[in-house]
Amino acid sequence: MSADSERKDEPEFKVALRESEERFRLLIDSLRDYSVFALSVEGHVNNWNLGAERLKGYSTQEAIGLHLSCFFPEEENAERVPERVLKRAELEGRSEYEGWLVRKDKSRFWGSVVFSAMRDQDGRLRGFSNIARDLSERRRVEKAQAFLAEAGEVLTGSLEYEKTLHEVVRLAVRGMADWCSVAVQGPDGLAVRAAAHVDPSREPTVRGLLRVLPEAESKLARGIRHVVRTGQSEFCSDTLEAAWVRAALGVDTPERFLSLGARSFMCVPLKARGTTFGAITFVSVTSGRSYGSAELVLAEELARRAGLAVDNARLFRKAQEALKARDEFLSMASHDLRSPLNSLRLQLQAVRRDMQPGDDGPRASEKLVSRVESMERQTDRMLRMMDALLDITQMTAGRLELKRQKVDLVELVRGAVGTLDEELRQNGVRMRVHAEGHVEGSWDRLRLEQVVDNLLSNAVKYGKGQPVDLTVCTDGTTAKLVVRDQGVGIAPEDQERLFERFERVRLDRDVNGYGVGLWIVRRVVEAHAGSVFVESRLGEGASFTVLLPTRPAQPGRAQEPDPGSCPPAVH
Repeated sequence: MSADSERKDEPEFKVALRESEERFRLLIDSLRDYSVFALSVEGHVNNWNLGAERLKGYSTQEAIGLHLSCFFPEEENAERVPERVLKRAELEGRSEYEGWLVRKDKSRFWGSVVFSAMRDQDGRLRGFSNIARDLSERRRVEKAQAFLAEAGEVLTGSLEYEKTLHEVVRLAVRGMADWCSVAVQGPDGLAVRAAAHVDPSREPTVRGLLRVLPEAESKLARGIRHVVRTGQSEFCSDTLEAAWVRAALGVDTPERFLSLGARSFMCVPLKARGTTFGAITFVSVTSGRSYGSAELVLAEELARRAGLAVDNARLFRKAQEALKARDEFLSMASHDLRSPLNSLRLQLQAVRRDMQPGDDGPRASEKLVSRVESMERQTDRMLRMMDALLDITQMTAGRLELKRQKVDLVELVRGAVGTLDEELRQNGVRMRVHAEGHVEGSWDRLRLEQVVDNLLSNAVKYGKGQPVDLTVCTDGTTAKLVVRDQGVGIAPEDQERLFERFERVRLDRDVNGYGVGLWIVRRVVEAHAGSVFVESRLGEGASFTVLLPTRPAQPGRAQEPDPGSCPPAVH
């Protein structure tokens, strides 16, 4: 008799039972996200669905007969966790476990398992059902959220710039990396400002990363400089075969790189207010931790929060420095204004005495004239100081207005030198003007007088009694003024900041001033669409050069000052 004939002769209940079992098997196998199988009373696998094969890596043939303990890590087996959860299921009918589980390849995942006791109609225990699910993604998200919440609290807890940088790397090695570094743009270039290692014994080695990154590394197509230049993140999941990694991570020597190691790394930009000003590098040394897209998203979010915190700390530090500079400025201004006021007061007292009746009529009159002239000089001095203070306010607010007229720069320079006769004699300085003919342009005379006066006063202050040379010339479109002294000179690192407000070269404690003269020079020159720069070396004097277009730029057309050519100054 054929099989088809036998099936036709089967009772209907057996056919229905077989079909029900088939449907149940299809249902279990369709649960691809769940590991579903049965265990014997002793805890051995009786059957195996496709979800279990996908989750744990064993085929059905490999899994049948395995004990439940094969799916738990060693530390859980040492605590007899599999036996305990089955015993609880036997006693209570159901038990749950959430923690680390092990795949066939010994890799771990975070999962949850529900065990239920299976009993027959007489209540006898026939085994256990096991339903497991991978919760690694949920755990990763929860850990990421907790990590970012902690990062938010830590990063907003301080406005100290250096402390904030160190908090960033400490956060990274607590939750994301074996070692981490932060590179930030500064006055000396792009430099690693903070670094940390998860192993305290490696801290001395990782601190060796604190250095300015060489410009040569900017040519690399990967690494810290590339990330800062492009503002784009990058990661490398496996660095073992990459020879370029050491330079890309900013590690200076092969020995230090071998000591620190790197299996995988991420480098993400630090940004604030639309500008990339640094980068954070995360490095994994641990086998099995390989960075991917999920870790990169977390790193970028940490960098976003860190960028805001670091920028706030930088702004706070600048604000503190500005307040300090303001206090110093007010102190100097108060001191400098008090001096002519005291002198004026003494002169007024002397005038009152001279005006008392006496026998020396003509002589008293001469004294009175002399006193009045002195008071006029002191008054003029205070007026100049007040004008300088007013200029600072106007220029800071961007309200510098120019009243252009035809001006001869040669005549203006010679006139400025003439008004300094007394000051030049007191300081033993000789001014030498080198100019031929006229150098005319459309400029604001009063503002240009400020430029020349400030440059000459600066040369007298720092010229140490040596001659000062002034050279004026033009090529027809650009006027050039060079003021050269033979004084103390200016270090390279100080030359750019000299043109900032309240900045001075503090080489000589006897030199007084607000530190705004050269700032005013730059603002006035730039308002005329010109430029000013300094060339100097310590001990060899300084040369300030002003370039001014002789005519205002036409609307819509930029007029770049041309350095032109001038006869060399006589020294």
